[in-house]
Amino acid sequence: MYARVTLANKHMDPELECVSSSTGKSEGLGPLVGGMVFGVSLGMARRLMMARPAEQGGLVVLEELGAQGVAFEIAVGRNGKVWVDGRGPKAVLAVGRAVVETDERGLGIEEQRKLVRRLVKDL
Repeated sequence: MYARVTLANKHMDPELECVSSSTGKSEGLGPLVGGMVFGVSLGMARRLMMARPAEQGGLVVLEELGAQGVAFEIAVGRNGKVWVDGRGPKAVLAVGRAVVETDERGLGIEEQRKLVRRLVKDL
């Protein structure tokens, strides 16, 4: 379930919402069907959620995968969970592996591009 936490108190169950409170539409929230969940560091999750140029964020792995023709869908949680879905298990694993390796090994921009080329070649 991809949801937004609206209320969290110590002595109460948290409240989640799966629709935007301003529009009443799901806007991408709701059940995540298919795909696979990968764990990354909280710092990596934060970097994935920020829309910044590569020079500032140092993260190009997802753009490179898309440029190589890999079709995928991704949802990132602030808790370090990344859900990936795509056309077939190989694509899902390639995207997940690219994100996890970039995080664990602290890859730079050129290293991320090399990793993507290697993973796409195996597809």
